[in-house]
Amino acid sequence: MKKHITLFTFVCVLFLGIQTATAQETPELKAKNKTLELAKAVELSDVQVKQIYAVYLAYEKNNRVENAAALDKARQEISNLLHPEQQRKFKARFVKDKERKQKLEKGRAQ
Repeated sequence: MKKHITLFTFVCVLFLGIQTATAQETPELKAKNKTLELAKAVELSDVQVKQIYAVYLAYEKNNRVENAAALDKARQEISNLLHPEQQRKFKARFVKDKERKQKLEKGRAQ
């Protein structure tokens, strides 16, 4: 129960602390959204949420354009923070994302 309260508090702080003045997403907002999506998908602990948010934030701040090598590095860092069962779910999610992107690219090419 304490973990849930701490996680809820952290999420609330993220929501309240990150506000955008424009419609464009900030690196902080992108990192928060990615962290929350992953937290739901692989059931992260509070410590993992904070660590993964830091990885995503560093990636978003340092990579204005999607860079495959930097993205792979960030994914590897995140994978290293996860437990084996979480790693399995994370990799399965990554495969689904990759397949979806490929379908979108095929649709654009036609």
